[in-house]
This record gives sequence, structure tokens and C-alpha cells, in this order.
Amino acid sequence: MKRKVLGVLLATVMAQGILTGCGGSSSTATTAAAEEKTEAAAAETEAAEAETEAAAGGTIKIGVVAPISGSSAMVGDTNIKGIRLAAKQINEAGGVNGMTIELIEEDDQQDPKTAVSAINKLVSSDQVVGVIGTVNSSCTLAMMDVTETYQVPLITPNSSGISITDPSYDYIARLQASDTMMARAITEYALEDLGYTRIAIMYQNDDYGAGGMEVAEEVMKEAGVEPIAIEAFDPSATDMSAQLLKIKDLDPQAIIMWTMYSPAATIALQVQQLGMDVDLMGGGGLTNAKLYELAQDAAVGILNTQTFFPDKEKASETAAAFIEAYEAEYGLTPDSNAAMAYDSMMVMAEGLKAAGAELDPDDIMAGIKSVKDMPLATGTITMDENGDANRDILIIRLAEGGSYELVK
Repeated sequence: MKRKVLGVLLATVMAQGILTGCGGSSSTATTAAAEEKTEAAAAETEAAEAETEAAAGGTIKIGVVAPISGSSAMVGDTNIKGIRLAAKQINEAGGVNGMTIELIEEDDQQDPKTAVSAINKLVSSDQVVGVIGTVNSSCTLAMMDVTETYQVPLITPNSSGISITDPSYDYIARLQASDTMMARAITEYALEDLGYTRIAIMYQNDDYGAGGMEVAEEVMKEAGVEPIAIEAFDPSATDMSAQLLKIKDLDPQAIIMWTMYSPAATIALQVQQLGMDVDLMGGGGLTNAKLYELAQDAAVGILNTQTFFPDKEKASETAAAFIEAYEAEYGLTPDSNAAMAYDSMMVMAEGLKAAGAELDPDDIMAGIKSVKDMPLATGTITMDENGDANRDILIIRLAEGGSYELVK
């Protein structure tokens, strides 16, 4: 594989440097050079043995990074469940090119520094050939520098930050719809379907929140509408009353919230406490059972974008099969996070198949980006040249009791 070839070349260059650049004993230089050549030969042998083992059937190590602990732990748990189910199905069907998928899971604790430590372990110590992760855009962005350096394909199931699929990064793809797609969809719904013109924007002050806010503002301005207010808050904030009081005085029809489910629950509760008559809406980060659990009836009516709706009657054949398999495996109804994680493993498998026994990272990425019209749990997926998954965006509504209704 490319990383091993680079190691061999580096060893050869180092050996040549010792022979030509050292002014000490020639016997010492000769010994050092011999040792370097031995190491290079060992590296070549290791690479050849790995390829032989792969060809004869073996394991393919895939890393998984998710917030197993922290405030997004529920999302991390469903991610892991979705990935494990996909890997189980792939292995039961004969694996990939005769090889079995082996998952190595790490907790990023919803913290970018911890995410970097996790990805470094996976690519350096565990020698994974691909990674699926993670949830928070700031964590995925932090991991991308590592996977780019080590040339390891990374697929994020959930991170929707606009800068994730930056064209300057070669080894990243995502299954989540980008913030550009989702923020545009919900803002156009507010403007065109609901006919609203007095819209405020609230966003968590990080990569994820700022990206969604910027798209929503841009879409509004394209329609000749100015946001009546744009208010930021810390992702860990537990009181948004100051921002909401400013917005209340402006008589809003809607508030677009670009945040995750926990801050959204706080906003919903305080909107109710302040007696505001306003529609709340946002992106896929709101879709979580915890939103209703935290805010109860204050959350009823919240609208958000989504790529997956767990209704076997209305779902495609592929999505219905996924829902049924997930329920059989875990005794639970899958949410969108589980579905996107499941699809991420399936798309990674397509990349692995295309790469063959050598599992060259460039060939894996080419295989991932060549996925076209593939029926999966979250829709019919086509990957674009930057690694984004294109599909239709749904609008759903949180209903009484915590269930969801398909709106559009």
C-alpha cells in the first residue's frame, strides 16, 4: 500500500544520506546503511505478506470514531449500532473480496483534541485502512488533517459542516447531507411553503452552527428577505433568554435554529416560558428522541430537515429492509444517525471492493466517489467529486409523544 511504499522510500533515502553525508568512520556508516537496508527489506516483506494474506482471505481493519460519552453519546451509540449492523451483514454475505471486516472503535468524547488522539491511534497503531466518523463537525475537521497525512480514507456519517468536503482534502467523504443542502432546504421551506418574511436565526457558535447560519442568511437574501435578527450562543449554554427576548420584540414568525438537540430543547422551553408564538425549525441535528424527552410539549411542532424517515410502509424497499434488520438486531427503531452510519459502512465497502486485495487508499477513495444511484437506507445515493452524498432532503415535524411526521 502507498503508506508502506513511502516508508520503504524513506528508509532508502536515509541509508543513502548516511553513506554520503556522514564524516565519521566508514565502518560505522556501512553498518548503519546495512541496518537501514535490512529495515527497508523488512518493510517490503511486511507489505508483501499483508497483500498475500489479504488475497488468501483475512481481515480488513476499519476504524470507528464516535462520541461514546459526552452530550452527544446517544448519537454515538446509534452510529456504532448502524455500522456494526452493516459490517455484520457484509461479513455474513462473504465479506469484501473474501476478507472480513473488523471494526476498531474509539470514543472522541465530542472533543476535537480527543478525536485527534483517537484517529492517531487508529492509523498509527491499529493500521486501519479506512475510518468512519464522527458526529461533531469540529471533531471531524480535526481528524481530517491526520487522515490526509496518513492517506487513510475517512467517511463521516453525520458531520454536516460546509468545510468538511473541502476540495483540497483527498481522503474525505460524507453521507450526511451538507449544511448547504439542509440549511437551504429548511430556509426555502420557511420562505416559499410557509410564506414567512420575519425570520430570526439562532446558531451555536462553532463550525457547525456558523456554517448553517451563513447559508440560511444567504438564501434569505437571495429571496430579498433580511433576517430580523442573528443571535449566537455557546453550544454548552443553558440559558438563551437574552437572545430570545431581543427576538421576541421583533415579532418573528419563525426562528431557524442551527444547533443540536440539547440546546434546541432549551430554546423550545424558553420560547414557551416567554409566551412566544413562533415556529421553530432547523437541521438534522435536531432529530433525536432526547429533544422531546428534554422539552416535552414545548418541542412539539419543531420542523427540521432529514435524510431518513423510519416508516416501513412509506420507505423504499432498501430502507424498509434496513429498518427491519435494525429492529431485529437491537429491538429498537433506527433513527437517521443509525441509518447514515449504516450507509457509510456500505459505501466504504464499495471503496474496498474497488481497491481489490492491495487496498490502495487512492483506489478506495476512487471507489467511494464512483458510487452512483446506489439504493441505501437514506435514499438513492450518488457521491460527487468532492465526496458529498447527493439525495433528496425531507422536512419532518416533531409530533405529540415524540413521534415524527413527514411534512414534505
